[in-house]
Amino acid sequence: MINNKKMACLFGGQGLQYIGMGKEFYDRDEDCRQLFATASDVMGYDMADLCFHGQEEIFEREWYSLPSMLTIDLCAYTLALKEGYSFQALAGFSLGEYAALAAANVVTIPDAFEVVKQLVLASESHLQDGTYGMAAVNMPMDMCENICASIQNGYVKIANYNSRKQVTIAGTQKGLDRFEHIATGLNMKFMPIKVNRPYHSTLMQAASEQYYNEIKSITFSDASIPIYMNVDGKVETRGEEIRSKVVKQLRSPVMWLQIMEHLHAAGFQYYVECALNSVLCRMVRDTLGVSQEQTIFLNSKTTA
Repeated sequence: MINNKKMACLFGGQGLQYIGMGKEFYDRDEDCRQLFATASDVMGYDMADLCFHGQEEIFEREWYSLPSMLTIDLCAYTLALKEGYSFQALAGFSLGEYAALAAANVVTIPDAFEVVKQLVLASESHLQDGTYGMAAVNMPMDMCENICASIQNGYVKIANYNSRKQVTIAGTQKGLDRFEHIATGLNMKFMPIKVNRPYHSTLMQAASEQYYNEIKSITFSDASIPIYMNVDGKVETRGEEIRSKVVKQLRSPVMWLQIMEHLHAAGFQYYVECALNSVLCRMVRDTLGVSQEQTIFLNSKTTA
């Protein structure tokens, strides 16, 4: 355990789910089993059965993938606390922001699943499956912006500023197909993400308005641990401001690069990832140039 160092906890986002995930959390820890039970109660299906025995095509739907990833993030955080980790800041990549809300006691754990549930319902009521999507691309931001602007048949925009080496785009399937064709011609890596909606783009405007109306009755308390927010990369602790930024995040790009830069500027020395894999640790190293030892990935295999 690292003592007397400024440490930030990072929660992973969606799109990396797989059948069997979280089984080790569930088998070894009662509090993790309770998290699965809470998710099941709110969502109305057996979360453990979905994660351990589901089908890949079912996992393609955000109704299943988003709450399942929230479950995994919170299980990893639960074990991190039991290992004695103490955090002075939290940040969650896209969906991971909801895990940060629960970790900072902004919302209760059941309400964290409820706000994700309402996010999916709002998204599904305005946007059809198979018509939209997202993808990660390894290219400079200005090049990506120029390609997006050049696409006329379809819509595609930057949705996540991941690092100096990678961005995520969102849009219509026609726009994404055209972008992939251009990127392939430039020998740039194009990686589709397992989501069916153009999150963090203006295409989500109507969904975000419905989403706000559905969650406005849920209590958002002031944060017990400061949260660096996706929508602007800045730290926030006020509950009502957090609610406003969470809603705006649905239609605005994720400023993850700015979050990392602001954490670094604030003197954070260690970055602990509570997620399904270590993609955020890699982003931190690529962006900030910190050492391998300063990025710690915690899952059921790395916590004792």
